[in-house]
Amino acid sequence: MSGLVIRLTRVSPTHHRFEVVREDGSREAREMETRSCLFHDLVHFAVETEAQLAHSFYGLLASGARYEDLMKTDAKGAQEIAATEFVVGPLSGLLKHDEPVEPFLAMMANVCESLGQRLPAWLTAEFIARVRARMRALEGEWRATPFGAAMELHFPLEPDAG
Repeated sequence: MSGLVIRLTRVSPTHHRFEVVREDGSREAREMETRSCLFHDLVHFAVETEAQLAHSFYGLLASGARYEDLMKTDAKGAQEIAATEFVVGPLSGLLKHDEPVEPFLAMMANVCESLGQRLPAWLTAEFIARVRARMRALEGEWRATPFGAAMELHFPLEPDAG
């Protein structure tokens, strides 16, 4: 096994089991409410894999961080995960409502400027198109996952070479 394995198991019409299996074999799991958590976690997966982020939600879980410790300000990668969350929240709305990209990017640039920050270099129209395509595939796979079965995702430890 290479990297982090994420298993999302349908346990009921309202809940799913979120499990991670690290490369060293250690595991962590919790039951989550699907309506409010699943889409957000899938957007994180799409963003972090497409942007090749190693120190955000899934990268930190892969390196051994516990789920409940991820947003602690002293956690390794806290700055990257905060920046990722800053993008994932608004991007979720764009993806859910299939809104146009350019006004979204302009709004994000304005917010960053007002905070004295810079828009992440990877946050481009092309990037959002890749995330949209990835999300369509992930949502389709989830819809095809029967109750009691798991959808399995793989998060690489090292960014792709090309």
